[in-house]
Amino acid sequence: MGIIELIIVLVIGVTVSNIISHFIPFIPISLFQILIGLALALVAGVDIKVDSHWFMLLFVAPLLFNDAWRFPKRELWELRGPILGNAILLVLITTLVGGFLIHIVVPQLPIPVALALAAVISPTDPVAVQAIAKRVKLPENVMHVVTGESLVNDATGLVSFNTAVKATVVGSFMIGDALINFAWMTIAGVIVGGLVGALIVWVRDSIARFGLNDIVFYTVITLLIPFIVYWDAEVPIHSSGLIAVVTAGIVAKLLNDRHQGLQSPEASIMSVHIWEVWVYLLNGLIFVLLGIILPSATHNIFESNQIHNFTAIYYGFMVWLIIFSLRSLWAYGIQWGHYWRHHSAIPSFRTAIISGLTGVRGAVTMAAVLTIPTVTASGQVFPGRDLVIFLAAMVVILSLLVASIMLPIVTKQKTRHDFTQPEMDVEIDSDDDSTDKKSEQLDEVQARIWIVRIGIQQLRDLQNDENRRIIFELVTRRQKTIRQLRQEIGDDSNQYDLISEQEQELLDSAVQAERDALQQLLVSEQISPMTYSIQARHLDQVADSLESHHRYRAQRGLKPLLHKARVAIHVWLSGQSSDKVREESDLVVREMSKAAIKCLSDLASEQVGDTVSQRIYRQSAYNLIVVYRYQIEQAKHSDSISQRDLDDRWRLELELKALNAERDMTQQLYEQGRINRQTSINLRQFINYAETKALVGRNEE
Repeated sequence: MGIIELIIVLVIGVTVSNIISHFIPFIPISLFQILIGLALALVAGVDIKVDSHWFMLLFVAPLLFNDAWRFPKRELWELRGPILGNAILLVLITTLVGGFLIHIVVPQLPIPVALALAAVISPTDPVAVQAIAKRVKLPENVMHVVTGESLVNDATGLVSFNTAVKATVVGSFMIGDALINFAWMTIAGVIVGGLVGALIVWVRDSIARFGLNDIVFYTVITLLIPFIVYWDAEVPIHSSGLIAVVTAGIVAKLLNDRHQGLQSPEASIMSVHIWEVWVYLLNGLIFVLLGIILPSATHNIFESNQIHNFTAIYYGFMVWLIIFSLRSLWAYGIQWGHYWRHHSAIPSFRTAIISGLTGVRGAVTMAAVLTIPTVTASGQVFPGRDLVIFLAAMVVILSLLVASIMLPIVTKQKTRHDFTQPEMDVEIDSDDDSTDKKSEQLDEVQARIWIVRIGIQQLRDLQNDENRRIIFELVTRRQKTIRQLRQEIGDDSNQYDLISEQEQELLDSAVQAERDALQQLLVSEQISPMTYSIQARHLDQVADSLESHHRYRAQRGLKPLLHKARVAIHVWLSGQSSDKVREESDLVVREMSKAAIKCLSDLASEQVGDTVSQRIYRQSAYNLIVVYRYQIEQAKHSDSISQRDLDDRWRLELELKALNAERDMTQQLYEQGRINRQTSINLRQFINYAETKALVGRNEE
């Protein structure tokens, strides 16, 4: 089979696995991809000789770059101790202690070979763990540590593995040379990754400053960064390309956040989407390739007469048990150390077991172990090569299977959302503790509320000084959408009645605070009587609508136009300067909004409990505070052509990012069994429609 046909077959295999996973969402997609690879190898006769260098360059480098780019920087810094401990110390302990234990359990393996095996199976594979984590509720710190350590432990494990293999080939081991080699590969990798990554981003942004905001150019340069960095680190100076790629990803992300204005939103969004497709294919191809190479990796042992098949399988189980036990005991020890230092959370052995189960091994282990040479420097056969490859394959398969089966049992509950998604402020339904799958399912309206809230949370996370006004605008729109959706289920929801009653109470208090602030501005002669009259009439209209038990909402249609016309005529007849009236009106809006925000904040701070009513009260107060904040930002806003263009760019970029988060959550809800297929389709249609309106420049009002 030619290389082109092979690539097409592999991509088709990844696509088929995705289709199967949609219909059987409770099984991790990585297992389906391995089975498809096995079928291609055993049925179709596909055989691929994996070269470690090109495998690391084509697959591992871009995946690590993407993980480093997307990994939350705050968590990376806050959890730097556990992450570096797992990535360096745990790998070294696993290599040394695990290697000697493996030698005791599997006496056929000499100590250097056992150390090499322990080193190569020490790195974790977060791709498979995250596929499992979508269906079970894992502690966030555990998942962040697993993801963070995977950015470094590949390099640590591979350096240890290569050192042990070299000692076996040469016949001697020098601890000093090993430490110097490890230090050089790490330090040089960090330096090369930081410098080359920063240089590429600087060149890209410098070209953008000269007006070349081409989407294709921006995307291609971003895609090439991990390959260029990896090659520069590995080939000229023989450092760790993996550590260099991780460093480049972090540096590139930091620089990109500082220079966001240089690139158009279209270029940024296009780059993100292309990376998503690229990473999706690479993740799938890795596990399909793993399935393809497993038969050839295990064939020699199954055909050998020196070791019985059941004995070999027993060895594989014991090796996995050793690695799992070391990781669990390490996690438990870390908890006790944290407890002794801070006297905080009591150590939990269940959390330690969860940490041990998340230590899933993957294709990097197999790609590295297949590079073991067949002969040593003296010309003798490399001792136990076939057995090492077989045991590594057993550990990979066992870690995937055991994690898939045991994690849902140990955690005892399914998750409502992926660990990377933000927590909800108010629960949608009241059956959170129910284990009945049917009672956990959301209808379409409830699911829409859920995903709109995810969009709000995504917008909050993206807020900064430059886009604050646009964020408040988009959040306010989504809050209106949630109120409308809740009204649709209001006949059957006591919670909706409670929200309606509390919002009306909060609005009464806020309007009274606005009225007091307006009166104070008139008394202090900061505004004219005419401005006071205009704003007082507006407040009277709001109060009338509240007394009539109508929900407060922005006026639409011809009413705002008629109101503006009446104000313009009033100003013209009074003979006052329109600029002065506008300045006074802006001052009034700011001061009244500040007064309303203070009133709402004081009322919300009084609700210190955690009952459903108190949480709803605080959330309702926050929703109204966002509206008033938007009014303040709108009053400070300079309405110029250049500012409107900038606002449109921010609005489009933020809207598309929020919609993308809502689309991801729709997929999560479907995979978790929280919504059915038809609801998933309907939700995607709503999101696609909103995205189309945003792209054609129409408002979503």
